[in-house]
Amino acid sequence: MRSVRFPQLPPLDALVAFEAAAEHESFARAGEELFLTASAVAYQVKKLESHLAVSLFARHGKGVSLTPKGKEFLVLVKQALKGFEENVERIRHGKLRPVRLATQHAIAQFWLQKRLGNYQHDFPEHELEITAVSTVSGQPEETDLALGYFLHDPGRRWQKLWSETLLPVSDPNYVGKDDPVFYQDMHWHDDWRFWQDKFSGIQARTRRSSLYALLLQSVLDGQGAMVGRVSLLQDYLERGELVPWPDDSVNQVESGGYYLYRSAACDDHPVANHFYDWLTAQCASR
Repeated sequence: MRSVRFPQLPPLDALVAFEAAAEHESFARAGEELFLTASAVAYQVKKLESHLAVSLFARHGKGVSLTPKGKEFLVLVKQALKGFEENVERIRHGKLRPVRLATQHAIAQFWLQKRLGNYQHDFPEHELEITAVSTVSGQPEETDLALGYFLHDPGRRWQKLWSETLLPVSDPNYVGKDDPVFYQDMHWHDDWRFWQDKFSGIQARTRRSSLYALLLQSVLDGQGAMVGRVSLLQDYLERGELVPWPDDSVNQVESGGYYLYRSAACDDHPVANHFYDWLTAQCASR
């Protein structure tokens, strides 16, 4: 039966029949699984094809096989049915869906990771899904929370957590001061500009990467210098594994900050609100 409220949505029984027939590439075997006759499965699939105005199966003498459109649709149907089933289980057992957080790779690795263990130890029943991305949009989609670095306030629903300080750093034994290599993050590509005058006479080679952790490891291996984000690399600086480059006379520069986003979907999700408050509180102990 077609829904009046969702007229573009195919009937659920037709989707289930299609998924089973596609997995078996047989109406008869799908019928056995669903306790239906092969003709009943064929009818449901035909009804679905009419609804979509697309042929999902090629019929031939040896049976049926998925068309290219059928293979594409099968991926979508399996994802939708699996997600629906998981949500039904959560409702049945009184569990909320996981809280989704999107953040940049460097923030996840150097700030968030060492704190997550404490959160999950204290609140083991709270489910989280952390997605690390190269850049965070000022208007994140399909996430509950987002944590990102911005030069300027990204606007509504974002709260500033802390400011960032930049400092050129290297391994303490780096000997390339006469012929240095500058490592540069491709997403934070303009960090070196603050010291252009100081280093204007230096002919440096540049190495670029979209992964801050890869740049850091190269610098820790004594291969060059990078712009360190002090709040993220504080542990390395305190242990003396990183030092100001080329020496202590180089100045730190404030640049941008880290902001936490809360979507409208959090309004009715107590765990998302709890995690948001917890992340905010962590800034006092950075």
